[in-house]
Amino acid sequence: MKRPELHEIPISSALNRGIFTVTMSAGQWDQFLQSAYDAGAALLELDRNETPVRAYQKRMAS
Repeated sequence: MKRPELHEIPISSALNRGIFTVTMSAGQWDQFLQSAYDAGAALLELDRNETPVRAYQKRMAS
């Protein structure tokens, strides 16, 4: 499954808000991540040391 272009958000937005957050490794992409992203979850990308390096969240229509 090919990873789509994701909307990057500040890591602090993913960590400091009461939102559904899913962790992932760099380059990881599967149907679960796609479903979570489409549902508005924040995706938190972790490096080898489990340090957050990027966060993504789909822009939802208002």
